[in-house]
Amino acid sequence: MFSPGEASATGLTWPARQVLPSFSAPAATLDLVDVTTSEFRYEGEGPQLRHSTGHLDGNGWLAQVSIDAPNQFMIYGPYATDIPAGNNTAFFDLTIDNNTANNAIVVTVDVRDNTTGAVLAKRDIYRMDFTKVGSVQRFQLPFNNPTTGHGIEFRVFWYGAAYIKVDAVGAPNQLKHDETVLFATLKGLVNRTQPRIYSYDDTVRGNEGKLNWLNSLGLQYTEVSDKWSLLTKYKNEITGIVIYDTAVPDTLNLATTIASLRNGLVAPPNLVARLTAAPYYLPILQDLRGSFTSKTQVYQYLYDYYWSQVTHKMIVGLTPDIKGNLREYAAATQAAVVWLDPKIAAEDTLLRKFLAGMPYGSGIYMGWWPDEAAGIQRVSEYGVSTIASDFSSNLTVFSGMSRAVNVKPVPNKPTLSNKIYIALILSDGDNMQYLEHHFKKLWDSPSRGQVPLGWTISPAMLDAMPGLLNYLYATSTPNDNLISGPTGIGYTYPNYWGNQTYLDDYVALTDDYMNRSGLKVLTVWNTINGGTNTNVGNSFAYKAPSLLGLTAQNAGGGITVYNNVLPSQGLNATYCPTESSMISEINKAISGWNGTSPRFVSIQANPWEGNTYQSFVNVVNSYKSNTNIVFVRPDNYFQLMREYYNLPTDTSTIVKTYEAENQSYASSPFSHAVGRSFDNGWTANVTDDGPGMMLYGPYVTTFPAGQLTTTFKMKIDVITGNNDNVVTLDVRDATSGAVLTTFDVYRNQFKANGVYQDFSLTYNNVAGHQLEFRANYKDKASINIDKVTTTTRLGQYEAEGAVLAHGTGRSSGDGWQASPSLDAAGHMVYGPYDANVPVGTRKVTFRLKTDNNSLGAQPIVGIDVRDGTTGLGLASMDVASQQFTAANQYQDFSLSFNQTALNHPLEYRVYFNKTATITVDKVTIH
Repeated sequence: MFSPGEASATGLTWPARQVLPSFSAPAATLDLVDVTTSEFRYEGEGPQLRHSTGHLDGNGWLAQVSIDAPNQFMIYGPYATDIPAGNNTAFFDLTIDNNTANNAIVVTVDVRDNTTGAVLAKRDIYRMDFTKVGSVQRFQLPFNNPTTGHGIEFRVFWYGAAYIKVDAVGAPNQLKHDETVLFATLKGLVNRTQPRIYSYDDTVRGNEGKLNWLNSLGLQYTEVSDKWSLLTKYKNEITGIVIYDTAVPDTLNLATTIASLRNGLVAPPNLVARLTAAPYYLPILQDLRGSFTSKTQVYQYLYDYYWSQVTHKMIVGLTPDIKGNLREYAAATQAAVVWLDPKIAAEDTLLRKFLAGMPYGSGIYMGWWPDEAAGIQRVSEYGVSTIASDFSSNLTVFSGMSRAVNVKPVPNKPTLSNKIYIALILSDGDNMQYLEHHFKKLWDSPSRGQVPLGWTISPAMLDAMPGLLNYLYATSTPNDNLISGPTGIGYTYPNYWGNQTYLDDYVALTDDYMNRSGLKVLTVWNTINGGTNTNVGNSFAYKAPSLLGLTAQNAGGGITVYNNVLPSQGLNATYCPTESSMISEINKAISGWNGTSPRFVSIQANPWEGNTYQSFVNVVNSYKSNTNIVFVRPDNYFQLMREYYNLPTDTSTIVKTYEAENQSYASSPFSHAVGRSFDNGWTANVTDDGPGMMLYGPYVTTFPAGQLTTTFKMKIDVITGNNDNVVTLDVRDATSGAVLTTFDVYRNQFKANGVYQDFSLTYNNVAGHQLEFRANYKDKASINIDKVTTTTRLGQYEAEGAVLAHGTGRSSGDGWQASPSLDAAGHMVYGPYDANVPVGTRKVTFRLKTDNNSLGAQPIVGIDVRDGTTGLGLASMDVASQQFTAANQYQDFSLSFNQTALNHPLEYRVYFNKTATITVDKVTIH
């Protein structure tokens, strides 16, 4: 069981630069209320429905092109006689396999009174009405049932133009839904002061269960047998009721906004008599019945009279069909609640009024849209991002939990080789309601942890669900990698942001949330399959330095390195609905690989229908016999990709990156005696320049004390010819005047013509001293310097991790241990055979401890660095017992050497002498 952190009951607060508000800590014991709403639901494959075309397919009824007869009813029936008279809303839960091929009508749905033969309502559904593929989407159809007892049927007519699967049809129980809005707004009002009510509903497919999160998070509760008793319990906090008009459904959203401002509850008309009578005697604060005749009138009134009173940091988009769920959060936060479609001109005009009053760059739209693409595009134009959350049920409780998140570190990556690296990613984690509901069922799989998988989540969990985020880290395995869904703190299309400054600020805020949430990989969306504009990629490269990489929804697998800093890949496949489709897409992506360089394949899968966690296990197992295929976590995947492109593999070590020349997004801090800005860098050549300092500065005083590594990213015009010293690099302490380290770079130390390559220098920095990085041009070749990056280390390997090999000893706690009584003499640790260490001065630090430091000068352990190509030792040391200052305490021992050979695999070894117990914690490369 995971225990939440304690906090005081301080009410709702919303600090600056915080995306979503904080609530007080939940009460010691919560009131658990069941607000499940029964549906008149008929499964597509069930016995109550009939079919003229299509066939059974697992949990639904499927019609497929060229297989099933077109122009017939897939579904008709069930002739239900218990649906109440009056206004109702039918639902049709459908799946399509392709929503972009064209925009043909794929089905017509209707509701028919079989008693009279009258069609009560009818709707054509087009291919592009589906906002996603491979998963169930609900389509709704309002209808009026004229008389109780008539046989009502729900029909789906199929035209044969697309794969369509019917999961279920039916209609909600209206009375239960009417109660839902009352208790949702009660919960929001009560929880605004302190979360005291937790609710369970059944409105979400794949629900996690009534007690799952309560028990997992260690929240105490008492089940409330009669939810109406809560009105009496909290009556002193309720000022009255606001009545909405069922004839104009959008008055429900207006009523929610008004009630939130006046500390009231929202009441459906059929409950007014009960609420105003004994024992409640709730006064009517406002009655909206008969006040409006159209949807636009409702929202114009909201804008005119209430927009000035509510928060502008957030707006809630919620269909009036959703009576509960996110409505509790809207009531608690006193946000405007709207349901406006940007594809309808009059509604779009109103929507733009609200958006124009929100803070560009940090405004949040909670909930969902009538149309995904149109909605996300519109708010993106105003610098507002969407947090999908319409069916979230308990954000007021979850937002009050401790924000102290215990992030787990990134495990050791494999050694880069000429292999195919595959990352599997589960989609939809940006959706708060998915995280609350269906995600938990997948996470609870008994086979979880068997294979590497990227689980998308939202960085906004840090505000809205910090306890859940902490729970995920506490229960994660080394194969579980939490990464961000689109596009950071909210779902947005950054290509549509018109203000670069605000976009940069949004990206920087996303980086802060990602960093504190432990997320290193992010998905960028620009419409369903749009690519990423260069200015957007560069913004992430410059303003989100903690990121290892980006994925993009424009499928195809193409890799772009933005600003020569941040790799981004269009996913090889998106929204794979089944394990067979994942295998098919992998086979397509690996076809033609010749084995001469690594290949990177990223596969995204849909979590809603055909995939379970076991699907990923089966996919990985299907490639077991192919030793050239390596499945890795997405963070390790991008570390390997970064290594291939000569980029730092651990962004947490980066102190600062400086551009060698002025850029549109950054000014260079360097001075220059020779050369000029050219080709995305600072360039000097033998025709135009003599010898001299290409680059010097920036006299920075803020870098941390201790071991640092500064890397110059350079390229040369030609690697053939005389092996001249073409440039000398150094690091100088400008305060003391001492040169801390220097390295002569020769022509043959470049791997190729015109390709950027890293050259690194390691040194000890004194806090507060002015550091200067210099490149002394020798006038022997054309040299271009792109940027200068300082890090605290180049790489780090845990001794007990899979990357390093072992000849003797065993895993022990946080390290690898060998003991004289148990183990033979030999190499405790060796590897990782890394052929990509940059040319330059190196230092390798071995973190060791022993149980006996009283053996004097007797060597008890040996450390060395070995060139795996030549077999030669580059540096070595025998460590004597007396060199350990204390027993059973870790201590660092370092070796220095010059790395001058290209593409030679290096290994770092620890030799056990069998004279005292030795434990190796880690090996760090500077």
